[in-house]
Amino acid sequence: MRNILVVDDDRDLGETLSDLLRREKYQVFWAGNGRTALEILKKESIQLVLLDLLLPGMDGIDVLKALNREDPSLVVIMMSGHGSIQTAVQATHLGAYDWIEKPLEKERLLITLRNAEEKCRLIREKKILINDIKSRYNMVGSSPAMRNICHLIDKVASQPISVLITGESGTGKEMVANAIHLNSPRVEQPLVRVNCAAVPETLIESELFGHRKGSFTGAVEHKMGKFQQAHKGTLFLDEIGDLSASAQAKILRALDSGEIETVGGQGTHRVDVRVITATNRDLMSMVRQGQFREDLYHRINIMEIPVPPLRERPEDVIDLALHFIQQVCEEQNIPLKSLSPSAEAVLLAFGWPGNVRQLRNWVEKAVVLVDAPVINGHHAAGLLEFPDIMKEVHQAKNLKDAKRSFEKGYILHALMRNEWNIAQTSRDLKLPRSSLYEKMREYGIGNHSGKPDILKK
Repeated sequence: MRNILVVDDDRDLGETLSDLLRREKYQVFWAGNGRTALEILKKESIQLVLLDLLLPGMDGIDVLKALNREDPSLVVIMMSGHGSIQTAVQATHLGAYDWIEKPLEKERLLITLRNAEEKCRLIREKKILINDIKSRYNMVGSSPAMRNICHLIDKVASQPISVLITGESGTGKEMVANAIHLNSPRVEQPLVRVNCAAVPETLIESELFGHRKGSFTGAVEHKMGKFQQAHKGTLFLDEIGDLSASAQAKILRALDSGEIETVGGQGTHRVDVRVITATNRDLMSMVRQGQFREDLYHRINIMEIPVPPLRERPEDVIDLALHFIQQVCEEQNIPLKSLSPSAEAVLLAFGWPGNVRQLRNWVEKAVVLVDAPVINGHHAAGLLEFPDIMKEVHQAKNLKDAKRSFEKGYILHALMRNEWNIAQTSRDLKLPRSSLYEKMREYGIGNHSGKPDILKK
């Protein structure tokens, strides 16, 4: 049933409208004044409102403002036999969907309502899409570093300032960019992504600013650039440290002037774009070496959000793994799986050189390849091919480090062989349990808090 609220102090007209709309399968609510309309809105799920201009107490314009404050997604159609063009324009600027003059014509009214319903449907679908995107790109983790990132996102999201996101590959820099956009006033406008490292130097200007047909060999049609695609929205320039000096100069000019020049075109185009950049490189070091423009660096780095590697925030590993498991199971239509304590211990002990991206890839493999409902320690270690003792030993800088690497790997192998049973592992290693716990704390094996509560006793 489609719910519609009719707000008109003419009871006879209200009853006539109600009868007509009920025949069209609407659930009709009637209010004779603005205050009653607002009370109904708080109690009922209303999508459409037919609102008269002349009402006792609050007039239609005041009611329209109040309705928008209460629920900005409402679709409101104004009605009046005394309105002027100026009033109609004012109502439209305040968010009214349309304006119908009295006496009402049945066909005009029904066509307007059908069009309004289509707008309601699009609004609902957009809300669902935005909420789905937000759920996919929400920030997961409880570490101090993650809490600091969320705090910075809250600070910068509502402001149109440039943000530079720094961190190793795979740490989740794009997730941070998405979170900023999704919590900004530009959320309903596009977020356009460009991987600067993936675009050849000869094509980067065309990619960013567009080109006219015939402007260079291969330009067989007009192309709109990413800056224009992101107009009124957000442009995310990933790996900005890989841009050539020429591309850096053109981006700086676009950011400073708010204007772009299409390749092969004449004149400039105004663009309103919020720019977020990211890099896994040390831009300040590149500035000192003359590899990155200092003026561009300061232009994009109004606020920096550093994203630390996963190995520096072990508190987030299990939260992220469980989040990805739920996500992947839903995507693959697979019954939800869980992690055993021994699997959690393996994940916590692993160094994650590929960061969050590597963890997500591991989850995808585990969910698909492990038939059991619970992913255990053997599954986890096998899919990670972990630990590679000799690799750690060979990379050691001295004999002391090599011994530590070997001892860590030897203990890990023993723990996995015994299903992370501490008592059995202690007997196999001929090592007192207290000493085994101490070694695990020293090497960061198992629970990083030092408490072996997730391991079998």
